[in-house]
Amino acid sequence: MATLVAAATLPGFAQVDFLFPHGFAAGDPTADGVVLWTHRDSPLEISAQVFADPGLTVPVFSATVTPGGEHGGFTTVAVRGLRPATRYFYRFLAGGIVPSQTASFLTAPAAEAPADLRLVFSGDADGTRVNGLPAYAFDLFDTMAAERPDLFLFIGDTMYADSPRARRPARTLAEYRAKYLESRSAPALQRLLAVVPTVAIWDDHEVQNDFDRETVDPDRFAAGYRAFTEAWPMVEQPGGRLYRTLRWGRDVELFILDLRSHRTRQLSKTSLCANPPGSRTPDVAPTLPSSLRSAFAVAARTLSLPVPPGCLEALRDPQRTLLGPAQKAWLMDRLLRSDATWKFIVSSVPVQEFGALPYDRWEGYAAERGEILSFIQRNHIRNIVWFSADTHAVLVNEIRSGTFTPAPEGTGMTEVVAGPIATASFGQEMAEVLGPVAPVAFAAFAVTPPPRGPGMSCVVIDRFTYALVEVSAGRRTVTITPKDEDTRPVCRTPLILTAAP
Repeated sequence: MATLVAAATLPGFAQVDFLFPHGFAAGDPTADGVVLWTHRDSPLEISAQVFADPGLTVPVFSATVTPGGEHGGFTTVAVRGLRPATRYFYRFLAGGIVPSQTASFLTAPAAEAPADLRLVFSGDADGTRVNGLPAYAFDLFDTMAAERPDLFLFIGDTMYADSPRARRPARTLAEYRAKYLESRSAPALQRLLAVVPTVAIWDDHEVQNDFDRETVDPDRFAAGYRAFTEAWPMVEQPGGRLYRTLRWGRDVELFILDLRSHRTRQLSKTSLCANPPGSRTPDVAPTLPSSLRSAFAVAARTLSLPVPPGCLEALRDPQRTLLGPAQKAWLMDRLLRSDATWKFIVSSVPVQEFGALPYDRWEGYAAERGEILSFIQRNHIRNIVWFSADTHAVLVNEIRSGTFTPAPEGTGMTEVVAGPIATASFGQEMAEVLGPVAPVAFAAFAVTPPPRGPGMSCVVIDRFTYALVEVSAGRRTVTITPKDEDTRPVCRTPLILTAAP
């Protein structure tokens, strides 16, 4: 304590990075509050102070907490009593004396207030270090921060517990926590989190690749879940659930889905879709019509084989679920009751149909996918846009209830997939598995109109990317511009949507 007091008197000591080496974050902003996050290994108490001015004149909120050993030094503070649509400035004090750097966040506008919104989203960031050096640069975080967004949506794979770059996958709580701290040591991520409030949801790599609740080891799931909730500042939900909504003024409501905690077994983990039968390899494209399977058999020889008996029936089994009963009922109810102009559904995996390897996406849970899309259409719920990641690519498309049927059926909804932030691109992954021609073939197939292809309006599979979303309350429009790490748009034109009455 004497050392800290002495150090605090030194000129310029107000910026003390080494006391909080993993930075700070603000998350899940509401009209009157936010959740703050930091980390310290020391049990020394921490004071959080929030100010209404950058000069840090008089705190409008303060709280003192002691980092508990049971949480591995991860510390969150729920802040309430703030004003809507206001930028606040905050800092932490070690031992109640030595101040950290100053960070900031913006509170959400009041639910009845018209308000513009500028947000960025992406996913899939592998912060693994190899021989002390990052396996991937995190430059995209700086690029997104330069957009000066009001909000950052981190849509899954916020760290890679099972990175192929690591010596071994994380399995214990201590190992999962260490993976988050490994990522948080990246200066670019720290810089973004220090100025932009974040809404985070997990996908699979926070626990294990392509995990589902039915087959994942329960202890491993529990450790991964606990580490995720410790590592991200989130408003606590009933029953500890991860799915939730966030309101941004009159015009935007976000529906943040958890597509891992409640899903049943993926068919790729059974023998029902194995092709050849008896092998451990799932059929590459069981939902494609036979004519398209034959056309692509040159690239994937197993497509010359018939779809295994029972595979398509299993994919359409209404007992299989991605959301789980409680989350499905919650989503339907909240969509039906929402009076926001725009309803953004944040889905860690894509909902559009690709026709290939459907097992881990909505396409692999066809009955529930159809039920959700039909519910939205039947109840005339307008102005829904889906934001997704996971695929390590930019894929923009209309969501169809049937893409490869003789008469493809549109839903009037659009999905924008963005990413990755820092891991192998979709094109790179395909080239490594299927050869250098595969990415070119996929891109050509992806833009082919239904029913011969998905009919995507933008396909970018070889770059680190994010999406900039600009909501204009006055014009009732949403403009979505996928960009690369140099802030260059990667699609021919932005996606501009105008709200229906």
